[in-house]
Amino acid sequence: MARRSGFLSATIKLAKAIDADNRRQQKAVIREHNAQIRYQQKAQIEQEKIQKQIEKEYLIYEKEKAIAYALDKTNESEVIRNSLKSIIINSEQKTIPFNWNKLKNHEIFSEPKPKEPIFLKHPNEVNDNDFKANINLIDKIFKKRIEKKIAEAETKKNLARVNYKNELKRINQTNEQLKDEYEKLIDLWQKHKKEFEQKQEAHNAEIDLYKKSFYENKQEAVELYFNEIVNSINLSEDLLINWILSYESESKILLIDYDLPDKSIIPELKTMKYITTRKEFAETYIKDKEIDQLYDDVMFQLSLRITNDLYFSDINNQLESIVFNGFSTGINKSTGNEETKCIMSLQTTKNEFMQINIKNVDAKACFLKFKGISGAKLAELIPVAPILQLNKEDNRFVGGKSVSGVINGTNLASIHWEDFEHLIRELFEKEFAVNGSEIKITQASRDGGVDAIMFDPDPIRGGKYIIQAKRYTNVVGVSAVRDLYGTLMNEGAVKGILVTTANYGADSYEFAKDKPITLISGNNLLHMLQKHGYEARIDLEEAKKTLMEK
Repeated sequence: MARRSGFLSATIKLAKAIDADNRRQQKAVIREHNAQIRYQQKAQIEQEKIQKQIEKEYLIYEKEKAIAYALDKTNESEVIRNSLKSIIINSEQKTIPFNWNKLKNHEIFSEPKPKEPIFLKHPNEVNDNDFKANINLIDKIFKKRIEKKIAEAETKKNLARVNYKNELKRINQTNEQLKDEYEKLIDLWQKHKKEFEQKQEAHNAEIDLYKKSFYENKQEAVELYFNEIVNSINLSEDLLINWILSYESESKILLIDYDLPDKSIIPELKTMKYITTRKEFAETYIKDKEIDQLYDDVMFQLSLRITNDLYFSDINNQLESIVFNGFSTGINKSTGNEETKCIMSLQTTKNEFMQINIKNVDAKACFLKFKGISGAKLAELIPVAPILQLNKEDNRFVGGKSVSGVINGTNLASIHWEDFEHLIRELFEKEFAVNGSEIKITQASRDGGVDAIMFDPDPIRGGKYIIQAKRYTNVVGVSAVRDLYGTLMNEGAVKGILVTTANYGADSYEFAKDKPITLISGNNLLHMLQKHGYEARIDLEEAKKTLMEK
């Protein structure tokens, strides 16, 4: 009994010890778990602090970025306005560099030369030694076995020779085809190269001719030179838009019809600020009156700047006077239609203009000193009469006459040549009447042909057009097109139009395709006539008989 009691007591002690150890382990696990929770909480708090700091720094960055953007936009507008205010301050006081060679074509023919083909190699010739009969000792005993092997070897050799010839023939044909194709490609490449070099040489020779003509005071060359000078003036693209130059050699007057920019070139923004509390931009704008005043000043400066830079670049003393006509395109509020009007006109003489110190003048006062013409406010686009326009007076002009009654129902190829030329004048008057163009007929030339000269007043596409009428019954040769091109250059016209009752040869179209020349054939002419209500026909064979009888 005492032994059992001792055993029970020991068991109880062991259980208590085990229980105490379990509690210690549980407490350790709880402590570890609590420690992990505290660590995670601490890490989360730290992460939240970092995130808040990042967000704070981002907000500061966005704020600084917005403030910088607002400041940049403010400064950008101010810089543009200041540059517009200083157009004449930056005027040239020396010749603008010009190099005729820059107008030449210096390109290298870029089309790659065709690569030589890879020809097929010829097969090896048949070697008789490869087809000898393999005679062994047993074969020598039996004669028929030898004969059979010799016959088989001969058959194989003959077959190999046939295959060799066929393969050789195929390879030779393939190689010949490759050679022919390569030679065609080479011929085409050489043709293209020659055409390129010929066009390049012709263009460069034309530039050399222009250079020579410039120093001989030829109209077209002088216009080309001063056109390049205007294009080289150090002004923004917003100010250098479109213009047309016309030069009178005898009077040494250079006329420039200039397409003026509109008021949108002037930034309206005065200031831009970022309001932090509202997280938005606040803008202020310059007043409309101030914009109008600045626009007027810019346009006056522009006319003086271009005039100044042209005079300073007059290296051959070809200018005695410059007329600057400023044209503006806008919507007529009374009609709702887009219109182009001359809103300012300035004529100066070189001697007087070179006496002023352009960098110190007030643009409007200087404009008025030279008796420039404009409305009270250029921004209002009030039209004025240009001081000088493209010359439309020519002592070659004669009166036109109506010929619609003469030609209706008749064969145009056989009517009187003079009636035909007046018909062309009538036709083009109707075709271009919507543009306000004016057409005049010149006196008869030695070959019985006359020129019609059309003036298109549009400042962008307009100018002088030469129209030649050829009442022909045969194909018009390239010489007639060359003659028109010569007239075009001599007249300083922007385009030439050749009209015939017949057709043109391929050489005529080839000559005209890269030049400002339009060729109107008999079929084209009939289409134009029908468009404007003329009843006409063209019968070349009938006309040939009729004209022979006459």
